[in-house]
Amino acid sequence: MNKANIRKRLIKIGFIVNQIYSEAIIIRIISNFLFIVIQYYIWKSIYENNNLNILSFKLMFSYVVIAQMISNVYPSQVSGRIGYMVKSGDIVFTLLNPYSFIGQLFFENIGSSIFKLLILNIPLYIFYIIYLGLNLLFMNIVKFIIIFLLCYIFYFIFELIFGIMSFYTTSQWGIQNLKYAIITLLAGRIIPINFYPKFLAKIMDFFPFKYLYNDVIMTILGKNYNFSRSVVLLSVNIIIFFIIYRFFLNKVVKKLTIQGG
Repeated sequence: MNKANIRKRLIKIGFIVNQIYSEAIIIRIISNFLFIVIQYYIWKSIYENNNLNILSFKLMFSYVVIAQMISNVYPSQVSGRIGYMVKSGDIVFTLLNPYSFIGQLFFENIGSSIFKLLILNIPLYIFYIIYLGLNLLFMNIVKFIIIFLLCYIFYFIFELIFGIMSFYTTSQWGIQNLKYAIITLLAGRIIPINFYPKFLAKIMDFFPFKYLYNDVIMTILGKNYNFSRSVVLLSVNIIIFFIIYRFFLNKVVKKLTIQGG
């Protein structure tokens, strides 16, 4: 079987696996809907009682809805899966498989992301259309797709690095908390970086995480005026983080070889 067929099957597996847990998907859909409703009334109250000139309420709420959409699609379970296999010891056998374990993870997550994009996000699409309307420009959508694909790859590598950390800690609890803290604070997961104090927003410029939410969302909303710069810097950071990942992976493999004989 050639690699193309293997990748297609892995994507199909990732898609089908999500269908097995139908009750969990229904709960996720309801949770997404309730989260957006709560956010709607929170931000409505904030805007009614404060004079915020940073973004209009419509743009702010668009940011919240789109952030939830892409959060569902990102491969956020990769590090947890690696951590589980490290804890159970299955990682040793997985690394001996003829097909790349990382490739398997990547294409299975693509299948899972496609399912979430087509099924899990349906209520969010409906909510967006009803309350915000389809006022997105075609060119902004094209730019969004380009930068989102890069963000997806970056997020996957970021997850791999945190997954490899479990080789040293043998526990994912603290690692997962650190990961979520980084995403929430540095990526603009909850609110745009424009709302941060100026000194803190400048600090965010030194980290690549803002591309994952802030920059990619601002791109589709037509507010990312440095799109080309974002693409270039994001591409550079993908290379840097991949080198970091390979460095730690090589150390881990040597460690396993020494301990395993």
